[in-house]
Amino acid sequence: MIVSTTNEILPRHVERIAQEAGSAPLVFSSMGDIPADVAAQTEALITFGDDLAAENLERFPRLQWIQIIRAGLDNLPYRYVHERGIRVTNASGIHVKPMSEYVVLCMLHFEKDMERYRALKEQKKYDRTKLVGELAGREALIYGTGVIGKAVAEKLKLFDVRVRGVNTSGRPVEPFDTTYALGEEDDVYEQADYVITILPSTTQTRGFFSAERLDRMKPEAVFISIGRGDAVDENHVVQMLKDGRLRGAAFDVFQQEPLPEDSPLWECENLLLTPHMSAKSIYYIDRCVDIFLHNWKALRHQTEMINVVDTTKEY
Repeated sequence: MIVSTTNEILPRHVERIAQEAGSAPLVFSSMGDIPADVAAQTEALITFGDDLAAENLERFPRLQWIQIIRAGLDNLPYRYVHERGIRVTNASGIHVKPMSEYVVLCMLHFEKDMERYRALKEQKKYDRTKLVGELAGREALIYGTGVIGKAVAEKLKLFDVRVRGVNTSGRPVEPFDTTYALGEEDDVYEQADYVITILPSTTQTRGFFSAERLDRMKPEAVFISIGRGDAVDENHVVQMLKDGRLRGAAFDVFQQEPLPEDSPLWECENLLLTPHMSAKSIYYIDRCVDIFLHNWKALRHQTEMINVVDTTKEY
C-alpha cells in the first residue's frame, strides 16, 4: 500500500501513480491523520518528512521505503530507519531550475539597483542619472557544489561571472573555476562580490557564518542564503546592513521558520526576504512523482533507485 502524508498530491498525481504503479496512493494531510489499519498495511510512504519521528514510524510495521519529497533530511531518524532496514530516497535535483533562477534574480536585483528604482517609483520620480552594474566580471563564491550549486554556477557562467566553489574536500567540480575545502577559502571569500550559501544543516555547517566570519566580507559584497538557516547568524547580517558594512543580502531560509513577526529582518533595507520559496515551482510535485515512480519500478524490478539516502551518515 502507498500512502501520502501531504495533500499536495493532487487527483491527477493519484491517477498517474495508479496507472504506472498499479496502486493508487491514499492521501492524508499529515501522519497523524492516517488510521491505524492503514498504517499497519503501508509499505511505501510519500512525505515532506516533517513528522518522521521514530515514534511515529512505529505505527508502520510493514514500511519498506520512504520517499521524501524535498532534498533536506533535517528530521530523519537516521539510526532508526537504518536499523529497521527502511530504504529512504529524497527529491535531490528537482530544485535546480527554480533555485538557480532565484540566485540569478537576487544578483541582478542588486546589480541593477532595483531597490533604488522601487523607491523612485513610489516617489513618482523619473531619474536616469545613475549608472548600474553588470554581472560580467563579478566574482561569486558558492558554498555547496552539489547539484544545486552546479546549476547556479552554470547559469552564472552564461553571464561571464567568475565562479568559485566550496565543498568539504576541495575536490574539483565542473563548471567551477576553482574549488576549495570548507574553511580554506578565506582569501577568496574576502574578495567575493557575491557569497552564496547552499550549505545543508550538519554539525560542521551549523553556525558556520558566524559574526566573525561575516565581518570578513567586503562592504561591497552581497550575501545570499538559500541552504539552511541555521548556518547563518542572520541578525548580524541585519546589523551589517544597517551599519553600511554590507551592500545587500537575500534570505530565503531562516534560523526559525516561519520567521517571527518581531524579527529585525522584516524591516531591514537592502535585504530581499522570501518565505523559503526558492525551490517552489508549479512543476514541483510533478517532478517528485517522476522520482517516486522511477523508484517504485526500480524497487519492484530490483534495479537501481535514484536519490538513495545513506542512512549511516548525516547530511
